[in-house]
Amino acid sequence: MKFTDKFTFTTIVVVLVCISLVLVGGLFSLRALTLKYHQQRMSSIITVIERQIEKNTSKEQFDAWLPDLLEASGIVRLQIRRDGKVFFQNYYENRQVSPSQSLLDYEFQLNAHPGVYLVLQTKRPSADLQISFVPLLGIGTAILISLILLWFAIHWIKTQFRGAELLERRSKYLLQNNPTARTAQPGEWPKLASKALEQLSQQLEQSRKERSYFDEYIRGQAFLDEKTGMGNRLAFDNRLDTLALDKNIISSALLLIQFSELDEIEHQCGSVYKNKILAQITDILKKFSESYGDYFKGRISDSQFIVMIPQVSYQETIVIAKKLTKLLYQLQLPESFLIDEFFHVGVVNFHYAEKPVSIMDDLNNALLVAVQQKNSDWFLADNKSTSNSLEKGTTRWRTLLESVLANNAILFDKQPVLLRNGKTQLYCEIWPRIKDRKGKIITAGTFLPMAEKCGLDIKFDRQLLEKTLRLLLEEGGDQSVIAINLCVAILLDTDNQKWLLFELMEMPKSVRQKLVIEISENSLKDNYLALQVALNALQKLGCKIAIDNVGKFIVNTEYIVDFNIDYIKLHTGLVRGIDSRKTNQVALQSLTASCINRKTEIIAVGVENIEEWKCLLKLGVYAGQGDFFKAPPVAI
Repeated sequence: MKFTDKFTFTTIVVVLVCISLVLVGGLFSLRALTLKYHQQRMSSIITVIERQIEKNTSKEQFDAWLPDLLEASGIVRLQIRRDGKVFFQNYYENRQVSPSQSLLDYEFQLNAHPGVYLVLQTKRPSADLQISFVPLLGIGTAILISLILLWFAIHWIKTQFRGAELLERRSKYLLQNNPTARTAQPGEWPKLASKALEQLSQQLEQSRKERSYFDEYIRGQAFLDEKTGMGNRLAFDNRLDTLALDKNIISSALLLIQFSELDEIEHQCGSVYKNKILAQITDILKKFSESYGDYFKGRISDSQFIVMIPQVSYQETIVIAKKLTKLLYQLQLPESFLIDEFFHVGVVNFHYAEKPVSIMDDLNNALLVAVQQKNSDWFLADNKSTSNSLEKGTTRWRTLLESVLANNAILFDKQPVLLRNGKTQLYCEIWPRIKDRKGKIITAGTFLPMAEKCGLDIKFDRQLLEKTLRLLLEEGGDQSVIAINLCVAILLDTDNQKWLLFELMEMPKSVRQKLVIEISENSLKDNYLALQVALNALQKLGCKIAIDNVGKFIVNTEYIVDFNIDYIKLHTGLVRGIDSRKTNQVALQSLTASCINRKTEIIAVGVENIEEWKCLLKLGVYAGQGDFFKAPPVAI
């Protein structure tokens, strides 16, 4: 109950109780006064009788006027007693019969005749009282006026306290991290409290942003090139190590671009012109890379740039190299420099389980061949594998994926996420799988990018959600907590979003609380506000939210506060070899600091050995997932 409702309710109750007490007290007082007045009347009659006795009035004279007086006074019966004995049993008795329990008894002693008592039995004063509207009009009017004044008082109180209710509601929203509560609403009262709350809210918001900016700055200094804003050598090494050992990635393209004459441009034209060339290169690589999913671009030395595109075949790598070379020919150089001899590109298509050292050797050799060709061009190292499932054309992929959807043939595995003790399970993450026409299992990392290219990613996530929700309902309270990784598109699609919320609302809350929704950190940048609304709705229904691939890109961690995130899952590239990589440790420490005084917990993904796990525990991770825990995926 709101404060205003409590206050008005208490006021109404107090006023009504006071009115009731006044009425009840008035009735008792009126009764007491009436009885007192009645007793005084009886005393007056006795005084008259006593005076007549003193005048020696005869009995006949008494009989002439006394009965009429007694009847007019409401006396029903008169007895005379002397020395405790009845002298006259009923000297006078009214002919009207009245119940004895409704009569009042009075006993008076005659002053002139000690030992003689007159005993009267009279009707109660209220016996013949006739209740009419006119006598009650005054008190009724007073009560009505009191109630009207009470109504006006309550209305005035509610009007005055409306501002306090607005202030209380905004305070409630602030505690719920609702973004609408950051600014004051018109009419909030007390005004000083509203102003102070708004100022403190702005300061808190600013401090949160500064904390997230500081975290972004620390990670940027560790993993970004200062001049171009792209990834540096350390970031590239982390990504290459992760990509080469990712079972879901079959083959990837790696392009090394060398600009041999950058130093010469700086020497002849100055650092300003060199910076302009760097800006052109950065812009070209950005536009080129954004057309591919999950890309990496970076500057690994003063004159060398790198582009890495996962999940592409050997033939697609050739197309990519040609496209990049064509774009680089658009560079605007000083007149004394020729674009035909300005850059060279070494290209390699590597596969899962290849050693990063071997990949870099092949890449450097490819670059060396490209340089020896003199002209600005590219060279692709020979393909080491002829078998590659990514060689399927888009039409064949679409046929396979549509067949899987039509037959509801999505499979999935579960791998547990374990707490710090390495034994207690936090939740299980679902990994979707499908089978090709030959019965070979295809992992999510292989078919989901192709599903996105074919425009089927939302349908796959929808079907995966249906199976997951069905599994939760079937097992009910016995089911462990399940996490499912979704693409952003299904959460932003209005129809699918309504469907998901409706399905969840029909489920018991105890079941909804066992669902964890995971989305990629990089997807937050372009759909921040829309995702905030969608994820908040899911959280209000009891679901938990996890942000995946944290640390893969340099992203502002402001979402930890705005989204009220339950878990953040570190990218494998940040976890792998963290015990020997101080920069990765600093980045994780910064992320941990961003979660202080929040409910957000950090989960390390891709833990492979005890050294990594010990280091992660020291840095404050909440749970871990990976091959180190010897928990292979469980098929379901």
